[in-house]
Amino acid sequence: MNTDRVRRIALCSWILTPAVAVTMALASCGADTSDAGSSDQASVVGLIEIKGDSPNALNDYNNGAQLAVDNVNASGGVLGKPLKYERIPASVTDPQAARTAYLKAVDENPSAIIGFPGGGSLEALTRDVDAAAIPMVHISSDGKLARGAESGSEWLFSINPDDTARATNAVALARKLGGRRIGIVATDETFGRVSTTNSIDAIEAAGLELGTVRYVPPTATDLTGTILDMRDSDVILSWTFPNVLALQLNQMNQNGIQTPVISGNSGPLVVAGNLVDDTARRPLNAVTPCAPSIGDSAIGRTFASEYQARYGMTPTASATQVYDAVRLLAAAMEEAGTVSNHEAIAESLRSIEWDQGACASVYKSDDAQFLGHQMVVEAFAGDGSIIDRYEVAPTSER
Repeated sequence: MNTDRVRRIALCSWILTPAVAVTMALASCGADTSDAGSSDQASVVGLIEIKGDSPNALNDYNNGAQLAVDNVNASGGVLGKPLKYERIPASVTDPQAARTAYLKAVDENPSAIIGFPGGGSLEALTRDVDAAAIPMVHISSDGKLARGAESGSEWLFSINPDDTARATNAVALARKLGGRRIGIVATDETFGRVSTTNSIDAIEAAGLELGTVRYVPPTATDLTGTILDMRDSDVILSWTFPNVLALQLNQMNQNGIQTPVISGNSGPLVVAGNLVDDTARRPLNAVTPCAPSIGDSAIGRTFASEYQARYGMTPTASATQVYDAVRLLAAAMEEAGTVSNHEAIAESLRSIEWDQGACASVYKSDDAQFLGHQMVVEAFAGDGSIIDRYEVAPTSER
């Protein structure tokens, strides 16, 4: 690792804290972070875990990235040269380990960075992100990471719509399913807590009743008490990691509880990973950006077929979003005419309207730098189906 570069970024993070030092810090720290090394070959670092890296890790994110890189290179690469990809495991629950991974990625000085499905770890890295000045497309829907928000940065872009839209749409679905009293199970970390806060606001705005709310550890191994507490709810919102959602569904089934459950991206991950059987998944619904294998998009269906052939499973929304993130970055670099000028690549991400995605029909940055603006509801009973669709307005219009 280039220790001088890491020390410089750490120093920049420290001196950015006093308001009086901001201008000096930006001037001194940004001097050699605007260009991606001396290479004229595009490179992307994925801050992504795979199975074995942690109890919560799945292969979907990296599968999507690898397939995207192969497809970009089969089509001629970026500006005539192959796109390079490197994966660095990055924890979604350990902020210090996440920072170490991020600084390692920065040390590679890539064209761009992707990753971090959990927003909590990334929230703590804002000053590092500003100091590095490398565009990053993350997979979290965390509204605190929006440009202009408390943990946002001009260098951070989300491939998702923001999490307020997901919570609002989940509550709308709960009402459609006949729910009047809505319970919530959430992991006790940033994703779970932010999603719960947004859901409570949406429940109140919809004139519905808030049921039992329970926060559980991300590494929970028994949810029996929590599940029994949820028996007073008509619908349960589950803002949890895949391992916790699978445990919840399996233990609900064991206790004969068939209350409808609404999740986010964890829902498809649980089903694709065969973490629950057909009976346990029957109550499950998910509000996600897409379901490419059963959606209307020809690009999405082609991707789903390629993914199935390569990995032997149906692609989740998470895998599809990473696939799109890599390809969108390649398109942005092509439009900017550079793989090394980080500022130009970021500006291209802000201006591009890209309609070749397998998940969203169009990716376009809003003022908060959310790139995706659609969501679907997938029901997992039987063969699975899309039962509703939502357009998400740009942040400035809500």
